[in-house]
Formats: sequence, structure tokens, C-alpha cells
Amino acid sequence: MSDEMKVMEGKIDADYKWNPGSTVGRFLTSLRDDGEIIGVRCTKTSKVFLPPQSWSPYGKIKMDRFVTITTAPRLKAGTIIHQKPWNAPEGMEVPYMLAAVEYPGADTELIHLVKGNQEQLKALKSGAPLKAVWADERKGTIRDILYFEPA
Repeated sequence: MSDEMKVMEGKIDADYKWNPGSTVGRFLTSLRDDGEIIGVRCTKTSKVFLPPQSWSPYGKIKMDRFVTITTAPRLKAGTIIHQKPWNAPEGMEVPYMLAAVEYPGADTELIHLVKGNQEQLKALKSGAPLKAVWADERKGTIRDILYFEPA
């Protein structure tokens, strides 16, 4: 028997339906209907989770204390990507940044895309202000925020 690793390349397409549950569902509905970003507060630690999650990682605590995030987003960290993703939002060209976007007041980050040219993206540092670019027609998905861009 050989210890040589074998790799097979291929593509799998699969149709699926996903139920986000009540907590993430409320987050997505808020994006769609109100153009608002909401998080959820843990009653044990007072930490705010964005995007919201149903259960606290700090114990068996159901989280249902929603808070509207009103602060301006900032870049926490990111990496510049030079290959267009298969599911890129309309208007997204390379390069772009895959980024951890922080909202002051939330204790976790939202992973999303940052649009800009090479010079703009290279100039971004941790803490740089960003602004969300919203879809004209929102559908209740994370893609209701098309991407972020330098503010």
C-alpha cells in the first residue's frame, strides 16, 4: 500500500434549502426590511455577538436580547484577494479584500468583502473606517450588504 496522497479535483453543485432559525432569521429580516444591523447580547457576559447566534458560548444560555448596531464599521483585519469568486456580488472586481469588519459596541466581527482598487486596499490599516454598500433590492440574505468600501 502506498502512502502517496492522491488528490482529485472536481466541482459539486447541490441545490439546498437552509432554515436560519429565529435568531439569524431576525438578523436577516432586519437587513432586508429595515437596512439595520442587529446583534444579540449575552445575559451572562453582556457581550454583543454580530452576527447574532442563538446560544452563548459561555454556557447554555439562550440569547434573545437583540440590540441595534448604530456605530460606523471599521476594518479589523483583512487579506487582499486577486481571484474573482464564483459568487461575487454584482460590481465586485478583483482585487478585493476578505475582511473582518468590526462595529464598535459588538464583541465579534462580521466577515465580509471590501471593495476598492489595489492602492486603496493596500492603504487600509486596522481601524480604518468603512461604509456598507447596500443592495438596491434586498432579499433577506447577508448579500443585502453587497460589500464594504473605505469611508
